[in-house]
Amino acid sequence: MSQPPWSQPTGTTHQPELKVYNSLTRSKVPFIPLKTEQISWYACGPTVYDDSHLGHARNYVTTDIIRRLLRDYFHFKVKFVMNITDVDDKIILRGRQRHLYEKYKQDHRYIDDKVRQDARQAWLYYIQKNLKRIGPRTLVTPETFDGVIEHFYGDILAGGSLEPGTKAGDKEAKVKMHINTSRSTAKALLLDPKMLTPHEFYNRVNDPMCLILDSQFGRDIRGDDYDVFTKLTKEYENRFFQDMHDLNVMDPDDIVRVTEHGREIADYVKKIHDNKMAYRTSDGSVYFDIKAFEAAGYPYARLEPWNRGDKELQADGEGALSQKDESVKRSEADFALWKASRPGEPSWPSEWGPGRPGWHIECSAMASGKLGQQMDIHSGGIDLAFPHHDNELAQSEAFWADGSHRQWVNYFLHMGHLSIQGSKMSKSLKNFTTIREAIHVRREWTSRSLRIVFLLGGWRDGIEISDDMVVECRSWEDRVDNFFLNAIENIKDARASTEQKPVLQDILQDAEGKVRAALLDSFNTPVAMNVISSLINSYNSAKKSDLTEHDHKNIGLFVTRMVNIFGLNGNEPANTGTIGWKGIDISDDAKKYVYPLAKIRDELRQAAIAKSITAEKVQEIVSTSPGVEEPPFSVRPPKPSAARALNDFSRSALEAASAVDSGDLNKQILALCDRVRDVDLWQLDIYLEDRENLPALVRPVTEGLKAARREREEKSRQKEEAKKKREQEALEKLQKGRLSPAEIFKPPHSDEYSAWDPDGVPTTAKDGTALTASRLKKLKKEWDNQRKAHEKYLAATQNGSAGQS
Repeated sequence: MSQPPWSQPTGTTHQPELKVYNSLTRSKVPFIPLKTEQISWYACGPTVYDDSHLGHARNYVTTDIIRRLLRDYFHFKVKFVMNITDVDDKIILRGRQRHLYEKYKQDHRYIDDKVRQDARQAWLYYIQKNLKRIGPRTLVTPETFDGVIEHFYGDILAGGSLEPGTKAGDKEAKVKMHINTSRSTAKALLLDPKMLTPHEFYNRVNDPMCLILDSQFGRDIRGDDYDVFTKLTKEYENRFFQDMHDLNVMDPDDIVRVTEHGREIADYVKKIHDNKMAYRTSDGSVYFDIKAFEAAGYPYARLEPWNRGDKELQADGEGALSQKDESVKRSEADFALWKASRPGEPSWPSEWGPGRPGWHIECSAMASGKLGQQMDIHSGGIDLAFPHHDNELAQSEAFWADGSHRQWVNYFLHMGHLSIQGSKMSKSLKNFTTIREAIHVRREWTSRSLRIVFLLGGWRDGIEISDDMVVECRSWEDRVDNFFLNAIENIKDARASTEQKPVLQDILQDAEGKVRAALLDSFNTPVAMNVISSLINSYNSAKKSDLTEHDHKNIGLFVTRMVNIFGLNGNEPANTGTIGWKGIDISDDAKKYVYPLAKIRDELRQAAIAKSITAEKVQEIVSTSPGVEEPPFSVRPPKPSAARALNDFSRSALEAASAVDSGDLNKQILALCDRVRDVDLWQLDIYLEDRENLPALVRPVTEGLKAARREREEKSRQKEEAKKKREQEALEKLQKGRLSPAEIFKPPHSDEYSAWDPDGVPTTAKDGTALTASRLKKLKKEWDNQRKAHEKYLAATQNGSAGQS
């Protein structure tokens, strides 16, 4: 009894046109949930042993975008369950290593000779384990490390591959990571002990010390000492959800943790065993029996059948601590459901003895427990397709085997990777930027800008971090920022709506239709984002005097609705009845000072541009400004504030009016207007956008404005540097002319010749032989060039531009 590669769910849906790319079919198929208007969704969550990085942001933000589209755009009710992997091989290793290293540091609070010797031994051990080209007989010391690395790994550092004829990738990235780690430790060992604090020293030698301590003492940790591991996982789970909140990712409806379901997972494994699709090994482990599963009529490796025989992926799926004796398995492809715990590993009781869940079984057991025999969607990063999700699918259908051959998951959604320099961003490769570092420390990204990047890329496609990608993201955000500001401002001045049809109504309806068609086409957000950009361009190109109030409002409300649905505006509901997103307005406290300031600045600036400013005019305009009392000056100058900017501007304008004549007053006032815009308000994150024949637009300083200013400043810097370089080269060229042509071939400037003509051109070589005709011709040309340079130098000297000698 065979099962088809994929069974199309039958039933009805209120969104019959919606199609979704399904990894089970590797094609777009109609989306038909098990229950009309309701979706059951299980997402693979984080393995919590380190901070989340931008690669994780790619997965979870993109998942959040699709979840919001299904809920807020297509109006499904979504039950979203996510797991937390808080026990697996990586966590066991990291938790154990961290525990042992913390204990070592407590026992050795000061960096003495014993600690440095331990670190040196750990460093050598780390090199032997991870840099295999450096054989055990190679003498390597911290002093000689760079030379040894250049000898053995120079080709890899230069971009080469470990295997000739192949492209460098993750393997080479991992080698570079181990080299960097070893180099950092070597430098710590070379430095004078007084140059590093204990904290700094221990940080630099962390990885080698953790590795050797675990090899020496890891087995001594008791299997029921769960605190060794949960101390690590609880900390990083909390940090993960803090990161998700910073990225505006919605919380799951339900969270399941492996450590809270040990008994249920053991029972789940038992049923698979009872269904004759698993077997127990001599060490107390339980393996999934792929041959028995297929003999029962089920297909295996349906997501990525081409990877079925990939031993590297299979080994990675089993984990670093798994059974190394392959002879215990009936087939190479069989995988562990339950692992007999070895010394130093956490364990839970089972009928096979102390053990712990295999990696894949946790999701099957917990998802089945929450969502039952079938679910609509299962999601995760594309790297989970095989073996993780393929194994989940197999063991779950083995668990639920009742003769009906029902499909456990109807739609698998796999998010594309975020890569850097051609390599997947990965904790194990250490080629990542953490989410909190990117947002809070470097401030390279915001929640909104990262989400825009992922919206501009297909959800299942890989995204490469590049300058072009950053520019595209910033341009889109700036375009929407400016649109909202202009639409809100234009509504104030728009003529009242009449029976007249809005000018842009057809363009708006066309855009709405194109956005819907794109999102129905497997959530094609890149097309939807481009349609929104084109709509804004059409709005900007329209003659404002022709537009009705409805034009501004309708387009503003549509764009607002879409950015809300995409999650670009916090957790605002789709339809708020207002226009805009967070960040286009300044605080209410600042408004009461900035708007009066902007008003008097506009009046002064327009008068100065018209060259009609007078001291009396300045007095008249400034007198309309509300006075602001400031606290008395104390030891420290007061912090910049909107009130202070208003007072300083008013005072400076009055002082200028009383200090300069009317001819210079226009320039002085314009300079003050520029300063308050570019300096005083800018440092308060407020910008006045000057507009022709219109009042300046008051707006916050956005990332786009900051980037544009940085680019202008960089261009200005480069221009100034180029100018200085040209001047220096001209000066050096001029200085070469200081020497008279009659002297250039004579000592001390040259000792190659023994006789010269009256002009100083050589006629005889040093040994007394006559110079050849060709040589004389060349020397006369050099002499003539020097004559011209000398004449320029003399001319420059007379007008003082030749510089100092």
